[in-house]
Amino acid sequence: MKYYFLFILTHIIVTSVKSQSDDRIVHWELAVPISYSLNERWKLNTTIANRNGFYENEDETDMQSFLVNFIEVTQYATYRAGNNFSLTLGYRYRDREPFEGVSLYEHRLIQQLGYVHFRSPTRLASRLQTEQRWRNEPFTSRVRYRLSLDRPFNGEKLELGEYYFIFSDELVSEFARSERSTLENRFAAGVGRLWSKGLRLQLDIQLRSDDVFNDMDHTIFVLTNFYIRLTQ
Repeated sequence: MKYYFLFILTHIIVTSVKSQSDDRIVHWELAVPISYSLNERWKLNTTIANRNGFYENEDETDMQSFLVNFIEVTQYATYRAGNNFSLTLGYRYRDREPFEGVSLYEHRLIQQLGYVHFRSPTRLASRLQTEQRWRNEPFTSRVRYRLSLDRPFNGEKLELGEYYFIFSDELVSEFARSERSTLENRFAAGVGRLWSKGLRLQLDIQLRSDDVFNDMDHTIFVLTNFYIRLTQ
């Protein structure tokens, strides 16, 4: 079954890339979240990520341009309040278009509530997040809610070397002082593999639908995550 799912995911990638309507051919994000448990209640997570894009040039050369959209570092501190409930505070610094000779920055404060509805073998989880963003543009705040479901391809528990699939859907509402609020939907489907006790690889295809109630625009992202867990 996992090979069939991988085939379908690959087909979605190829089809999505070909169907892009704007001048950007590929959106690709790479992230390396590194987590470390201080004790049974507290956990730290440092995530290094960047987004890249391939574009078609506007001239008649039919050449493609590569652009590093941003490089960012995020630090989280998570408190586990129970078996299914967690509280998280975070800070993110993003350097936008770092190699284009411009100074574009972003600071972001993050507050998050996480809740696991049920688990084993299927895990269903909710995440409610608020953000405050300071950048070159005016100050904005966002509210985000994500519902995700994951399950191993085989068995009741994810073992070393085994694959799993994951689906998620997230609503993102942004509020700015000088502009009207917007609502964005982000649906993702992915597959992952547990390589070792401290390393997990996950590949997702994400469809972002901007401004759901107005002039909706669809964008496809390929997301690659290397999850690293450090032990004491």
